[in-house]
Amino acid sequence: MAYKMRSLWLAAALIVPLAACNPASPPSDPTPVPVVPPTTPASASVAATVAVQAANPDLSPQGQPLEQPISCREELGDPAAKRLVERCIAVSPATRPPCNAANPCMMIQDEIKRGCDFFGPDEKPAECSA
Repeated sequence: MAYKMRSLWLAAALIVPLAACNPASPPSDPTPVPVVPPTTPASASVAATVAVQAANPDLSPQGQPLEQPISCREELGDPAAKRLVERCIAVSPATRPPCNAANPCMMIQDEIKRGCDFFGPDEKPAECSA
């Protein structure tokens, strides 16, 4: 009798955990599915395009990389690009600033603006006002 009782407890100990893993009935309170307002494909496409371009202006409306920007040397010519690079080097706090005529002029100008923002109103060098 003790053997049968022990076997019965052993069987129950093995079956109960397995039964808990796969309930026979679904939960009585299922989570509701969120309602998404309908959108037309055109408006969804426009919204997606605007979101992609806002997040990364270097991508086309289709999400493809834009062509590489031209260098500052190509955009402004060698003498003007050299002057911009010199201004950038003079005010940039970076250890490896993007002050290179091979970079786009906008990148160099952004670095100049960033560097000039570190100076107080009375401390700005002449390169910041040029």
